[in-house]
Amino acid sequence: MKTIAATLGRLYHWLLQPLLVLMILLLGYFGAKGLTVFKQEPEKTKPASYAPLVKTVNSRLENKTLTIRGNGTIEARTRINIVPQVAGRVIRIHPQLRAGGYFQANQVLLAIEPIDYQLAVTNAESELATARRSLQLEVAEAQAAVEEWHALHPNQAVPLLVGRQPQIAEARASLKAAKARLQQARLNLKRTKISMPFAGRVVESNIDVGEVVSANQSVGIVYSNDVFEIPVPIEVDQMAWLDIQSPNPDSAVSSAESHFADNSVDILVPIAAEIHRLPGRLVRVESELDSVSRLARVVVALKSADIPKQLREEVIPGLFVDVEIRARELQHMTLLPRQALREGDVLWTVNDGKLVFVQAQIIHRSDSEIWLQSLPEDTVVVISALDVATEGMQVRVMEQQ
Repeated sequence: MKTIAATLGRLYHWLLQPLLVLMILLLGYFGAKGLTVFKQEPEKTKPASYAPLVKTVNSRLENKTLTIRGNGTIEARTRINIVPQVAGRVIRIHPQLRAGGYFQANQVLLAIEPIDYQLAVTNAESELATARRSLQLEVAEAQAAVEEWHALHPNQAVPLLVGRQPQIAEARASLKAAKARLQQARLNLKRTKISMPFAGRVVESNIDVGEVVSANQSVGIVYSNDVFEIPVPIEVDQMAWLDIQSPNPDSAVSSAESHFADNSVDILVPIAAEIHRLPGRLVRVESELDSVSRLARVVVALKSADIPKQLREEVIPGLFVDVEIRARELQHMTLLPRQALREGDVLWTVNDGKLVFVQAQIIHRSDSEIWLQSLPEDTVVVISALDVATEGMQVRVMEQQ
């Protein structure tokens, strides 16, 4: 029995143990093969994108009427000094000849004592009568001398001295001078009453009754309130959008206003925390640029008749106003927000997810928008900021998220 048991033990070590190892290896191999055959494919995911996110707008072409905005100060178109042309004592002034006073056209504002000038007229009339008498006397004496010459020398021409021609010429010149002195005396008498050919207001007055004034001495300042003007500085390139026509120098009638008939103007007047919109007219362009700002200046006219009566006391020279000038219509313009414009007048556009730099052709710019031409419709333009931007870099458009 022991021999059989020993034999079986040796048989186990020699035969069964290698078989067991072989079976374990086979089981491991086929198990691994099964896992490979029946395994599930892992779900594929897109790699995360780290391209910057941008906000964009799509360009649109449209026809727009350009409005040029500016500001300026109301000025009187006609503003003059009151300057007497004759000297004398002031005997009367108009009650409205005070700062802020109103006056009508041809209303006497100031009267100078006329006695001296009335006497001058009387003297000039006397001199004129004497000159007429002298001429008549010379003519009569000349006729008598001529008749006497013909009686003594019937076939000879009358000499000039005999016909008293030099004396008659002198008498006629004296008569003409006397008429001129009388005209001057009457004119000086008329000038003792000072008036203006327009209605207006008094800016200042420094004269009163009893004072003696001399000729060419300024005694006050007045202005016409018929038409006011507002010089408005604008950019030189904005002049191209105004319908300006060159005036005809041969025209007998000034028609400056007609050269701007197509440019209507709104004048925004701030009074009592309220903005009043008044109609104006573009009348001319000043002949020089401002020496400091290098801006052009257009002049807007505001008629007193276009100012409501309740505002006429407030709409006066010195008032600061805003002005909107409607220029001609521009065709096929692109309007974009101002933030779309980058340094160097460059636009960031997006094409196939990449940044493309485009040079902007700017027609007009304001604080809120820019007007462009030659930009194709539906161009995707970036309006958000980027810390770093290079042409060709990948970006993500916010509207596509």
